[in-house]
Amino acid sequence: MINRIMNNKLYLISIIIIIFVFLSSAIIGGCKIQVEAEDKEKVISEVNDISVEEVYEIISSNQGYIILDVRTPDEFKEGHIEGAILIPVLELDNRLGELPKDKPIITYCKIGIRSRNAANILVKNGFTQIYDMGGILDWIDKGYPVIKEGETITDAEAYTEIMLISVDESYEFFYDEDYIFLDVRSLEECKQGHIKGAILIPVSELEDRLDEIPEDKHIIVYCDGAGCSRSGKAAVILVNNGFEEVYDMTGEGIIEWQIKGYPVIEEE
Repeated sequence: MINRIMNNKLYLISIIIIIFVFLSSAIIGGCKIQVEAEDKEKVISEVNDISVEEVYEIISSNQGYIILDVRTPDEFKEGHIEGAILIPVLELDNRLGELPKDKPIITYCKIGIRSRNAANILVKNGFTQIYDMGGILDWIDKGYPVIKEGETITDAEAYTEIMLISVDESYEFFYDEDYIFLDVRSLEECKQGHIKGAILIPVSELEDRLDEIPEDKHIIVYCDGAGCSRSGKAAVILVNNGFEEVYDMTGEGIIEWQIKGYPVIEEE
């Protein structure tokens, strides 16, 4: 009888130990999964988003960032940002030694998927200053220069002389007689609302009408802003033709100017 009771107790103790071990393993496993999930989230959160306007300003002011193109060689040849290093994302894990860890790196691809993957790979491997610009299509839409195989870099060189200026900064010079505003949209767009006192010369006519622009003034060029490449193209034309102080209005251009209530003229 006593042996039977002892055996039952031992059986219960064994069951309790088994349950304890099982629950401990589950808890530890759950914590491990949570930590891994947190680590994965941490990798993603350490990638900083950066706009094409910010990248252009960084390149223009020569701030020492590494620009990393993670597309294919064929895509790279069709047009890339000047000075960019090409390492396709599929090769990145095996070529990390080609990149310095002590400099900030900006990744980009065509539309932004591969650049994000590349940025996460860099962070996961100990790179700490990583920025994802997304796609070069946004860069091109803004009118910023790209280098194509076999072509000159005249436009790229011109862009280094163009200064970016925000809508708010532009307004600070609105009453300064040393500055003029150049609207490079169409006549129809200009009639719907333009900056008071601005000179209208559509970008398609600019090279034939340069004599209408005073060379002794600082020129702020604008169009519709984000997604509009005309102000950037016009600024390049001006610089290539000897105009020395040329500004490209960033942000949403005339749209943002109107939203903020700065002076505009509308024609009936």
